[in-house]
Amino acid sequence: MKQWEIDGKTRLYGLLGSPVSHSLSPFIHNEGFRRLSLNARYLAFSVGEKELEGTLSALRKMGVGGLNLTMPLKEAVLPLCDSLSKEARLSSSVNTLIFSENGEMTGSSTDGIGFFRALEDTNGSVQRKRLCLMGLGGAGKAILSRAVYTELSEIRLLQRASSIEKNRAFIEKVEQETGKSIFLGSYEENLAEFLEESDILVNSTNVGMGEKLSLIPDEKLLHKGLFVADCIYHPAETKLLSQAKNKGLRYMNGLPMLFYQAAESFRLWTGQAFPEEEVLEALRAFSLRKKERKCKSQLKYLLNLLTRY
Repeated sequence: MKQWEIDGKTRLYGLLGSPVSHSLSPFIHNEGFRRLSLNARYLAFSVGEKELEGTLSALRKMGVGGLNLTMPLKEAVLPLCDSLSKEARLSSSVNTLIFSENGEMTGSSTDGIGFFRALEDTNGSVQRKRLCLMGLGGAGKAILSRAVYTELSEIRLLQRASSIEKNRAFIEKVEQETGKSIFLGSYEENLAEFLEESDILVNSTNVGMGEKLSLIPDEKLLHKGLFVADCIYHPAETKLLSQAKNKGLRYMNGLPMLFYQAAESFRLWTGQAFPEEEVLEALRAFSLRKKERKCKSQLKYLLNLLTRY
């Protein structure tokens, strides 16, 4: 491997959002750059919605190579993009910004691709499976917009009753463009029914990220055979995943999704395939070096879920 040093030609990539201090994206992308001897670095920047436009203006002038976006910026960035990919347009959500040589900024979404690759690696084919999605923020919209192109037999969406009308136009747009039907319900009225009629449960909200909370009030609602996925990866085990574990169900957190969406973003920026096996080996070594028990458990969880690799 060539010597990997920073110089006057080093290209900057990064993550914008808040919070970002816990993110593993810098490790994943920098290891990818290093493995391919690319003269680039990836950093995380804490940026809120009010600072987004000014931050992007400055980074564009600096010639940034590419950016990822996390909450709360995935929808806020939409009007600032010069163009949108098919995935971003349908999902009304952007997690990846691509910059052309003339500075044009294209918004794309790799969350849906990353989620379903992680899901199928962990739980097998989604063919003829029934999915229940909780939440319709940036990640939820990306997952839903990808779900309609899979072989899922049914798609259910749970939201708070107060949010249903706000998101109805988006749901109708997805249905019209794809020809797929989406069953819409509220936590207040349809939770038990939707869970009973699903094979896969996905939490795309931020409930469980901070406090030990879950949108499932009673773990008895999680039936035998249900697979539970949480898009959150910090903490590594949310209350929802603890409920699934208590019931003896299979589950995954958001780390595999993070890994695979990162691989797709990397490809869009560089035009090169992400060195997945090598980065996984680096993650394994990194987990052994880390003394912090929490970080070790997160990385061990990711590696266990990617054992097919």
